[in-house]
Amino acid sequence: MALNDEASAPIITPAATAAPSRPRLGTLAITLPTTMIVLFMVWTAVPSILLPVQVQALTGSTDAGALAIASVLGTVAAAIANPVFGHLSDRTRSRFGRRTPWIVVGAVSGAAVLLLQIAAPSIAVLGLCWAATCLTLNAFQAAFMAVVPDRVPTARIGLASSLIGTGLNAGVLVGSLMFVVFPGLAGSGGYVLLAILIVAVAVLFVVVSPDTDSRALPREPFRLGEFFATFWVSPRRYPDFAWVFIARVLLMLGYFLLFAFLMFALQDYVGLAQDQAVPQAALLFAINGAASVVGSILAAPIADRSGRLKVFVLIAGAGLAVSLVIPLVQASMVAMYVFAVVNGIAFGIYMSVDTALVNRVLPRPEDAAKDLGIMNLGMVIPQVLSASIGAIVVSLVGYAGLFAIAAVIAVVGALAILPVRKVV
Repeated sequence: MALNDEASAPIITPAATAAPSRPRLGTLAITLPTTMIVLFMVWTAVPSILLPVQVQALTGSTDAGALAIASVLGTVAAAIANPVFGHLSDRTRSRFGRRTPWIVVGAVSGAAVLLLQIAAPSIAVLGLCWAATCLTLNAFQAAFMAVVPDRVPTARIGLASSLIGTGLNAGVLVGSLMFVVFPGLAGSGGYVLLAILIVAVAVLFVVVSPDTDSRALPREPFRLGEFFATFWVSPRRYPDFAWVFIARVLLMLGYFLLFAFLMFALQDYVGLAQDQAVPQAALLFAINGAASVVGSILAAPIADRSGRLKVFVLIAGAGLAVSLVIPLVQASMVAMYVFAVVNGIAFGIYMSVDTALVNRVLPRPEDAAKDLGIMNLGMVIPQVLSASIGAIVVSLVGYAGLFAIAAVIAVVGALAILPVRKVV
């Protein structure tokens, strides 16, 4: 596996050269959503259920600050890993292609450190283990997400986006529902299952949807200065990229701000006991995931046919805000169930168009994985901010304040899409 800088030479991909009258996704129609399901089982189950359970076991309390410490290191690692490994995969030369080596190595090493996390003896070690998991699995995810601009014909980008969005939402659903059906998985069993699945889905992807040999692609000497210089996309030169990034950050922050502390909110705001909070939190995530799938399925074909994406972002932002106001009216499980449904539908609507939005504003096709890595920070940064901001907000104004602030952020995020010119 060789790493090189080919930024000055355009990469000719199958998606760019093929011009069939009725392009198809082929095996990617199966492997794209399947891979997303497993990835987002991990991104849902660990920070939402497994980490809080471990934190409460280690501290003996619903310590939002300790949970923030345990989770924030992982999201910082993800923020670093996504663009770095995206850039490296762009420049990888191997007989297995640019993406396959990073998908395989990222999945295997990610599964290994996920298993190490089981025996973490302290909050600090738990945070470091989660950081290592996020670092390695983001190597996998960065390379995987670059497959869309690599191989998907332009006419099928909308379909690929909806498949990825549906897989993401289904992953949230399955990653939550497994604790409702099998409560005993809220411990070492959950970690073991996720480690097995992440390796299995990576092998499935590279075998069923293999990459093409990249050794013949143009190559130049690797220059460290140029490498770091490319981790910047000028908002002045590419304003649409910047606005889509801002919208993504704020909408995701509005979504994650509460969910980062959901299990603790059920205990301290709604009034559940710990043994009730774990299955109820899992059930809420499952309801939210199911509603997200519904929202994505309903919105995706309409968006694909109409080509109008902004209106769906505006609807999603408004829906997220409305959902977050509901628990302010009544602090009960009924209100939380309604919140989960409305919030999930809104999130699903946004995710059904998110990938299409991003791919339409990418600055340079030859740096697709790197630019996607930067854009993927729009998902990672909100998770970093949600842990730190959420802990501060809870300590100052409680969970009611957290609901209100998240609603305002979601609305502002939706409005940020309006200046984008490349999409309607």
